[in-house]
Amino acid sequence: MPFGILEPHLPPGEHVFGTVHLFDGVSSLDAGAVDTREINLATAKRDGNIILIPQPSDSPNDPLNWSTRKKDFVLFVICLASIMPAVMSPSIASSSVVLLFYFLKGIEPIALLTGYHLVGAACAAVIVTAVSLKYGKRFLYVFACVIVIASSAWAGAATSYRSFLGARILQGVGLAPFETLVNASIGDMYFVHQRGYRLAIANLCLFGSTFLTPVITGVITHNMGWHWIFWLLLIFSCVAGILLFFFVPEHAFNRAKRFNTDYGGEDAILFCANESNEDAGAEKTSALADGEESQQDDTKETYLHSLWLFSRSKTSRPLWKIVLRPFVLLAHPAVIWGCLTQGTMIAWTTPIGVVLAAIFMGPPLWYDEVNTGYMYIGPLIGALGGFVLAGLLSDFAAKYLARRNNNIYEPEFRMVLLIPQLVFGLAGLWGFGITANDMYTYSKYLPPVFFGMEACGLMLGAVASASYITDAHRDLQIEMFVVLILYKNLFSFGLAYSSYNWVITLGTRKVFVIIGSVQVAVSVITMVFYFLGKKSRYFMQRHDILKACRLD
Repeated sequence: MPFGILEPHLPPGEHVFGTVHLFDGVSSLDAGAVDTREINLATAKRDGNIILIPQPSDSPNDPLNWSTRKKDFVLFVICLASIMPAVMSPSIASSSVVLLFYFLKGIEPIALLTGYHLVGAACAAVIVTAVSLKYGKRFLYVFACVIVIASSAWAGAATSYRSFLGARILQGVGLAPFETLVNASIGDMYFVHQRGYRLAIANLCLFGSTFLTPVITGVITHNMGWHWIFWLLLIFSCVAGILLFFFVPEHAFNRAKRFNTDYGGEDAILFCANESNEDAGAEKTSALADGEESQQDDTKETYLHSLWLFSRSKTSRPLWKIVLRPFVLLAHPAVIWGCLTQGTMIAWTTPIGVVLAAIFMGPPLWYDEVNTGYMYIGPLIGALGGFVLAGLLSDFAAKYLARRNNNIYEPEFRMVLLIPQLVFGLAGLWGFGITANDMYTYSKYLPPVFFGMEACGLMLGAVASASYITDAHRDLQIEMFVVLILYKNLFSFGLAYSSYNWVITLGTRKVFVIIGSVQVAVSVITMVFYFLGKKSRYFMQRHDILKACRLD
């Protein structure tokens, strides 16, 4: 039991996918084959004394073979482009009262402008998954930028509630590819030991940037009018789209199974080391294990060719099967764990936003859009703190625990982030509810501080879930991220629909005491999964639900 992780009972010679030999040195993974295993591992490719997981192929077009500088620049452009659709979700958070009087609607319809936006993202995510698995990610990133540009122009020109609502839903469609694919892109380009802080950066752009938005949009609304929020988004989205088109090549790559060592555990390294050169050459032109065509090509792709929006099909699966796969994975233990770990903390920001709109912008404070926007400085600082903490802990803990575990890495090591998530998340939720309910007794400056703690927990949960799914189930990561988006967005929509009535009926304090108590139960369940994670991985490895449903 490595640090309490329960070991499944394995037949001789079988290993759990995701468990890999990360460092040089003697391993106790299979004591009866240590000597033979060490000789075979000696032929595996390395970064210093770290064994590369997955193993890069010999193709110059394999993204794993790109220079670190190129990978990081590609990721930088993707993250930069992802900020534009991400900030659209909270873009009207500090302008709620202005929109209320502009459209002559109540607080609930204004809150639903964000709720339906998230529903649009959730519905589009299903189609995005299918297209990305069939044809790659580049086209969808470019398509998303076009949708963001078009929807920004629509929202900027909207003069009626119905028109603006349509623009908000379309903006959700533009958000879906980035929410679904950015974490998966990191899994495509980077090795296991390089992913942690890069996943932290990606999630900071997707989620952390949303807390900066109300600060800026409040000032824009006050000085220029709320329409200018979207005119400025249109300008910046055009710049991001141009960068993405010219500098983000396709990075979905069909690597032969023998190189995907995180799919097949340590056996894949042994196979890679033992096969002859003739076998390796033959496999370049053979079908992959799941019937897909190999795209191993020794001819380096030209820059002009990299600008093509479509490359050849990445899988032989029909599109309808790919569309259904995420729904089947709703029963996967890792997906359920990821939804609870990430989705709940993100969704709790919805009732917090309702409180800010209903209480701080009403009597006795009468905050305008600028002062309401400044309330988001607290969560912005909290998100940055969560990013730093996640970036420092994720890769460090994974490497440190792997060394202490006889050089064997378990994806569950990424779950160390759940401990600070529990502390900061609960302190934030309960503290916000108590202080926002009675600011005369406490202070009007305390609710943003506790909102910041909740945002810190949000970031930690987002990085933990993305890291674990990428390392433990990289072959299913896109489908799993879609399920996480469906849960997060639909749950947030439900909260947007009902939070205002809850706050009015029960009061802020009671609502957030209940929410915090729910989060305690969620945190306990997710932390228990640390001990059962490896058993769960092996069970799902032996009982493939996609194969059982004939969707493999």
